Amino acid sequence: MMRLRVLLAGVLCAVAAACAFGSYTPLIPPEDVVMPLGTATVVGAYVQSDDDPSRWDPSAENGVPEEYDIRQEGYGYWLDEDVWLVFGQMDGRAGEYLMQIATPEDSVEGGYVYNYALGKLVGDRLFVKFPDCDDLPIDTMNALGLDAECALPSYDSLKRVFAETEAAATYTTYYQLR
Repeated sequence: MMRLRVLLAGVLCAVAAACAFGSYTPLIPPEDVVMPLGTATVVGAYVQSDDDPSRWDPSAENGVPEEYDIRQEGYGYWLDEDVWLVFGQMDGRAGEYLMQIATPEDSVEGGYVYNYALGKLVGDRLFVKFPDCDDLPIDTMNALGLDAECALPSYDSLKRVFAETEAAATYTTYYQLR
């Protein structure tokens, strides 16, 4: 499980100056939630090769491919009983989703921090990309009152920043659903 947290943290903040959008409260409202993953119970993680972008390699720890249990509950999914995933439909785009990833954090009120990604479901593969604050025009940052953490204040702000930054990010990870 620690490896999953490290993997998510590494993807969310690839470099200190380029962090994914986040919040300290969940932003996707229950009425906008969709359940795209069906009855999958296990997911395997794959990452795009740095040397050959057409190749996807299993994400592995000590040579052992990473797999995680996934379980649907209520309006989201538990990943290894520790990370909570919630999906919101992208307006007018079938198979594409806003993803809310809640990870435990004892130092914040509520015990979770929320990061956001874009997901694209292609068959039984969920491709994920993380637009980040560096891709957001400074005028938009100022209009939304965002600081260097890029902590978003609302669902509308989440949709706005993703609309303005999604083309700058690429899908570099996918999860094989089984």
